[in-house]
This record gives sequence, structure tokens and C-alpha cells, in this order.
Amino acid sequence: MKARKYRDTFAPALLTAMVAAAPGQSQSAPPLSAIDWLSDSITVPDAAPPDTPAPQASSTPQTITVAPLDAPVPDRAGLISARALGLDPALWGNSAAFDLARLISNMPDTEPPALSRFLRNLLVTQFDPPVDALQDDSLYLARIDKLLDLGHLDDARALIAAAGAPEPRRFRRQFDIALLTGTETESCKVIEETPDISPTFPARIFCLARNGEWEVAALTLGTAEALDILSLEEDQLLLHFLDPDLFEGEALPPVPLKPSPLIFRLYEAVGERLSTDRLPVAFAAADLTDTVGWKARLRAAERLAAAGALSPERMMAIFGERSPAASGGIWERVRALQTVRAALQTEDAAEIAVALPPAWAAARLSGVEATLAPWLAARLANVELSGAAAHVAFEISLLAGKVDLAKRFASPRREDQFLLSVAEGNKTNVPPGD
Repeated sequence: MKARKYRDTFAPALLTAMVAAAPGQSQSAPPLSAIDWLSDSITVPDAAPPDTPAPQASSTPQTITVAPLDAPVPDRAGLISARALGLDPALWGNSAAFDLARLISNMPDTEPPALSRFLRNLLVTQFDPPVDALQDDSLYLARIDKLLDLGHLDDARALIAAAGAPEPRRFRRQFDIALLTGTETESCKVIEETPDISPTFPARIFCLARNGEWEVAALTLGTAEALDILSLEEDQLLLHFLDPDLFEGEALPPVPLKPSPLIFRLYEAVGERLSTDRLPVAFAAADLTDTVGWKARLRAAERLAAAGALSPERMMAIFGERSPAASGGIWERVRALQTVRAALQTEDAAEIAVALPPAWAAARLSGVEATLAPWLAARLANVELSGAAAHVAFEISLLAGKVDLAKRFASPRREDQFLLSVAEGNKTNVPPGD
């Protein structure tokens, strides 16, 4: 019943938005990646083999392909079943991968929390592949790219792993995830052990140095320079990376407007770590490591939680690592959330009533209320509140999807009753307050 309500409430709105996202249904160009910051780390073949038809920019497949039912198709990969989401596994019908990929790529980055959650679930769900998925994996890559665009690195990594053995275009994305999450050692090992993965010179040099093979890395850089493969900026950055003492005091090349994860890590390696505040949200994951200062970790946690890409448990763990170092700004939000967590642990209704409103105000100020609501609602289940604290608990319960809990905290006010009727799916005409 819940799955059906979930489907009936959110699926039509999101799928309609997908259709509206690409007016005109232009077929003149291939679907573009939702992201333009991928590292140029893996050499990808420029063209398909002669006996493989190229993907068609068309609403319907142009070529009939015959293959075993168990043939490896990336778009069979998924983390949850379609039935669990309340959708038909054959949702894509006769749509071509190209068209679906373009629609997903054109989806806006920001949506109301419920639609954002549903979009994430839609991207990781296991549906029947499009009819031309054997020829064209653009839908699968668009799913990965949109997850990266939204900051869901763990989901993207799991979806790549679910597709099977490493393949250049998939591994290119896996390598960037590793660079942003500090797990590049494993990915560099894959490069070393997988002949089909052909790294570009910058990625090869980075991995050689990462594995302690500095002399081989220097020889490889010399080969790249002799072949005139690298740009001047790449060459200078890699020289600083391999021998920082030799270039001490010399200026680094200018930072590109849209650095890739590999460029980001190279600047970090030479002691000039780039701020992630103005970089795509996926880069905030790089600030969650223990080597980064607490304030940067706090900002990254807020940013990822606001995007729905960080669990409330992990966010609250980061916020509870130590006492606030100052007052104002993010420190007041840290103090408010630490106070409400301590109050919830005591289960003292009076303490919770005092701590909850400022904590919720702090959550709303930083945009993390949708992520934090389920965490708070689970801890309010046995608490009796009244007045302003009860109204805050009512808002939290609604945003967490806990309708029964919301009933407990709802006031007789018309606005509360209207919102409660909407949450219940009550078709009785309850007019809004304004």
C-alpha cells in the first residue's frame, strides 16, 4: 500500500518533469553528460567497432539486435527493485536509451526534497533495460552522471560495481569517485592489473607516484613531454607534483575554472588544496576525510546533507566531533544541533522543548531539514510536547513522512489540519489557511 501511494504521489510528477525537461525532442546531437568535470583519465575508443551499429539519435531503435537473455547489459544493474519502488520493471517500454539518457541529463539539479529522493531512487532502481541497451549504454552512463552531479558518490560507485567488470567509460567515473573519496589506491591497482583500462598520461603518472614508483613516473612524464601530449599547465603541475623541492617558490599554473578530480588531487598533493565551496557538490566529499579541518568538514557535511547525499547519522557524527570553536555562523548551528542531541538522549521533555526550535531553525537555515527530519522524528516518538515545540515536531513529522506522529503534534489550527489532510491523502475538502 505504501509503495503504491509513493508511486502514485511522486512518479507521475517526476516522469512528467522528465518529459518537459527536453522541449522539442531534438534528435540532432547525442545526449550530453550531466557533468562537465570528469577527469581525462582513461583513453576511451573514439569509435565503435565496424560490426557494431552506432547508437541512433532517434526515439525508436533503428537496428534489431539478437543476443542471449543473460548477455551483460549495464542497464540491468540496480540497487533496489522496481517493485520495491512501486513501479513496473518495464517502465521504459519501447523508449530508446538515447532519449531516456537525454531526459535524465536535462533534469534540474534542485527539486523539492520528495522529488529529489524519488529521482535518486529512480536512478538506482533495477528496471528492464531499454530495447536498444545492447547497442547503446547511454542511459546507464546518464544515470551514473546524474548521481555524481547530485553528490551521491556511494550510490554511483555501487551502481558501477553492479554492472560487472571494469570498462573504460565506467571506470573513468569510478576513478573520479575514488579521487574524491580518498580511495584511489584501489583504483590505481585496477589500472595496473586491467589491460583494457588504458590510462591517460596524467592518470598513469599520478598512479605510479601514488604507488611509490617515482622514477618510473618521472620517465613517463619525460615520454609525455617528448611526444608533446600534455598541455603546458598539465606539464607544470605534474612537474611540481613529482619534484616539489625543485620548484619551491615558483608559482603553480592557474587553477582551471572547472578543475577535474584529478587536477584537484594534484593541487592538493603539492600543498595548494583548492576550496570546494564553489566546486560541484560532489567535490564536498573530499572534505569529509580526517585530514581536513573541522570547519571545512562541517561545511561539506551541511552541503552534502542539503543535497540529500549524506546520511543524518554521519552528519550528526561530524557535528558532534568537538565543541564549537567560536560563535556565530556555522558554530551556532553546531551548538544548536549538539544541544538538541544531548536533550534527546536524556528524553527529558522540558529540555527537548527548549532545544528543539533553535535546532530546527538551524537545520532550515542550512537547508538540511529534509535530511535531518527522519533522524529527529525517530527520537520524538515517545516525547510529549506542547506549544512552539509541538508545532516544530509537527513540521518534522510531516517532512519525515511520519503521518501518525504528525497527528499527535498537530494543533486544531486550520493550516495544520490542511497539511495533515494532504499528508494522509484525505480527499475531504479541508481549505488551506490562506
